[in-house]
Amino acid sequence: MPDPSKQKGNLWPVISIALLCSAVAGICGALVSRVYLWPDFSSPFSSEVNLSNLNANNSGLVIRDPKTVVVNQDVKITETINNIRPVLVGIFKELATTSPLAIGQKTDYYKLDEPLFVGLIITADGWVMALVPADLKEDFRAQDYVAISSDRKVYHIDKLADPKDQAGAPLIFHLADANNLPVKKIVPRADLVLGGSLLIVKDGQTIRPTTLTALTKTPRILSSDRLNARLSLADAGDDFNNSFVFDLAGNLAAVMADDEVIPAFSYSAAWSVLAAGGDSRPIYLGVNYLDLSTTKHQTINLDKGAWLYPTATSAAVIKGSPAEAAGLQAGDVITWVNNQEIGAASDLADLLATYKPGSVITLTYRREGVEKSAEIKLGELK
Repeated sequence: MPDPSKQKGNLWPVISIALLCSAVAGICGALVSRVYLWPDFSSPFSSEVNLSNLNANNSGLVIRDPKTVVVNQDVKITETINNIRPVLVGIFKELATTSPLAIGQKTDYYKLDEPLFVGLIITADGWVMALVPADLKEDFRAQDYVAISSDRKVYHIDKLADPKDQAGAPLIFHLADANNLPVKKIVPRADLVLGGSLLIVKDGQTIRPTTLTALTKTPRILSSDRLNARLSLADAGDDFNNSFVFDLAGNLAAVMADDEVIPAFSYSAAWSVLAAGGDSRPIYLGVNYLDLSTTKHQTINLDKGAWLYPTATSAAVIKGSPAEAAGLQAGDVITWVNNQEIGAASDLADLLATYKPGSVITLTYRREGVEKSAEIKLGELK
């Protein structure tokens, strides 16, 4: 009688071969189906997923633990430009509304691709920021100009703001009868990453891709009443002065003015005041300081904070300032503004810029190793 154990042993090679053949057949079937029947279908054996044909309205796709996500940069830049155009307005010298002119006479139409300069909508109710050549800014009279949006609507300019001491000295004006205009978000300091891709936009037709190469502060001794952050961009070029800088999500990252690249977060507080119906007025505390996150002194054993320090021409605590009235002294290290700590990503001047003149704040500071606090009413910079 045959041994049952030997019969079972003889079956294992047959079963193994059958399973192997089934697996090979399954793989081949999947490959044939992917190539000939469903070329857009992603099999479990594919390392890439083509998202180009997915329904844009379907939000059910989730990518978990992505290793590599490749986006065609040309397509992304095109999308960003189309996303930006609605917040740009062209500024033109106003033309008289007359009947069509005779041949050879002065034109009575606006050539939309040749504005005098371009403005950026900064509030939904019609405030616009423009980086204007100096010769035009000196003679700018609101009633002589109109703004034309991307949807060809013509706006008259009814008032100018006084952006006193704002970096880059922008021209800020209001469009009459404007409402519900599109506005772009401002890129916060924390989202400005070295090597990050950005887009310099001169106007709706002239752009240059670039990357962020540096985030610096100038001068070395800083003022509580001036925004000191500056950016450096790769291959910016002089021909792109007076331009706006966006990230690839279409958010405003910076402006290029007076041969400087000024981060947009430097303007956020003043623009918020405009959006709330107020005037764009800078605050006044009245101290000069060294940022301890970027400097080191042998007598200070702290790696962050604003160390009150004099300049060659100005005291650490300016005479008659709100800071002097509150008792601050040279050598104090300010560590907190209300509940916000001063650090590498939160400079004293940047934090103060989020407040309005007349605001009452609490400053926490260290003097000779002892922590103190002072309540201060911010003044208005004259």
